[in-house]
Amino acid sequence: MRAPPTLVLDTNAWLDLLVFRDPSLNGLTDDVRTGRVRIAVDARALDELSRVLGYDALALDGEAAAAHLAVARSLATTIDVPAMRLPRCRDPDDQAFLEIAVAARARALLTRDAELLRMAGRMAREHGLAIVPPSAWRDALAAPKSVARATDQMSKR
Repeated sequence: MRAPPTLVLDTNAWLDLLVFRDPSLNGLTDDVRTGRVRIAVDARALDELSRVLGYDALALDGEAAAAHLAVARSLATTIDVPAMRLPRCRDPDDQAFLEIAVAARARALLTRDAELLRMAGRMAREHGLAIVPPSAWRDALAAPKSVARATDQMSKR
């Protein structure tokens, strides 16, 4: 049996899914729970999500933040990420998501981060990784190579 396709969500994509319930991510939780999709994380990503869930701006009490983190842990597969040389992202926290995605052989990294999105073309060419906004998760799963090419084309504009 083939492993399901893998996605990596950056912290803001996790917030979109768990806290803000972004309608563009409808169906993702069900697809993960039924084994059609896998979400990969590592300890760094979970630590960052835990920290961000505690931000005052989100207005979550400790119980709600812990519940969201528990859902993330239940949905995600935690992987070990070996040391690797990848194109450098200006933000070291964002670099972790690139490393997780490459280590997990993910089809796509879901993000709205402008710096990560600017790296889409290079990551598609060099690692076959689509870096797309969360709203494009279905497209990334349906046609990863065409999404990578489209992302590459967009990054050249």
